[in-house]
Amino acid sequence: MNILVIKQTSLGDVLNATGHLRALKQQYPNAILTLLTDVHSEPILRYNTWVDELILIDRYAIKRNWWRHPVWAVREILRVRQEVRRCEYDLAFDLQGLAKSVLFLYWAHAGKKFVKGNWWGIRGLRDKNLHALVEMEEVLALAGVRTENTEMVLSAGEDERLSVDQKLNEINADSRPLMVISAFSRWESKDWPIVNYQSVIRSFQDKYLILMTGTSDRRQEIDRMLEGGQDIGAVNLAGSLSLLEFVELIDRAELVLTGDSFPMHASAALKTPVAAIFGPTDENRVGPLGTHNCIIRVRNCKVCHRRQCSHRCLDRLTPDQVIPALRNHLKSLAALDSASGG
Repeated sequence: MNILVIKQTSLGDVLNATGHLRALKQQYPNAILTLLTDVHSEPILRYNTWVDELILIDRYAIKRNWWRHPVWAVREILRVRQEVRRCEYDLAFDLQGLAKSVLFLYWAHAGKKFVKGNWWGIRGLRDKNLHALVEMEEVLALAGVRTENTEMVLSAGEDERLSVDQKLNEINADSRPLMVISAFSRWESKDWPIVNYQSVIRSFQDKYLILMTGTSDRRQEIDRMLEGGQDIGAVNLAGSLSLLEFVELIDRAELVLTGDSFPMHASAALKTPVAAIFGPTDENRVGPLGTHNCIIRVRNCKVCHRRQCSHRCLDRLTPDQVIPALRNHLKSLAALDSASGG
């Protein structure tokens, strides 16, 4: 039996689907499960034992080169199309439901096709009142797939563990508890102003070793924020971690402070407590599930779902609102830990 799953957008979206991949493989243990996904998602699937084959597409490169190098972009799409069509699938799912992903579902040779959304000729489901994880469960249910456990699947390997051990030995010799702050996402509208993290760091630096993370192009911006505040104690790790080293670091943290981004989803997958700042996106659709997580929402935001928004709602969220929310969340975590005998 051959099964195709298409999930090719952001890291967080792909991670969200990993529990659903496990559910498919558990119901059809002898099937060959193929995942069509973005090339940047490969690391988070490297140690995933539920996926048998990957078809990789570099959607960001295609987007960048669509007008500058259209011939290359078309050839890349046709290459992926050829890979999708080389096999006859018994079941095929598009758990993204966007035009750029459902195109490959139409091209696939499959006995039965299912999609998240409403597309001509394909059985699908769209319910924006459901959390995204539950919505994908409902799509699988259309094919008779049981989804009793769709908790996300994410892990690093031994190489990453050794590398993070070495880094922490250098910067955390006294083994202080870790607080990870990931201040940036792919959407400008999701990002709380970086200067506000000065107050957060000052409030918690006595108890935690605070680690700032991000991509290499954000390193200087974080450096300027740290240098701009007096008596700020934090370590800038932006650009110094691979994706799986970052996953390993998250797994060791006591708390992660971030926005609606991959770090939020990774924390939820690893059951690391996360405080997630929300503005233009809906936490009821994509927020972290579980009692060990909390949402910090800016008031009077219309949840516009825009990557760039002139209203800049998160500018209205002050450190005086965030810091008490973090303290209350940490107290709640301590109470839960005490009640469980931890």
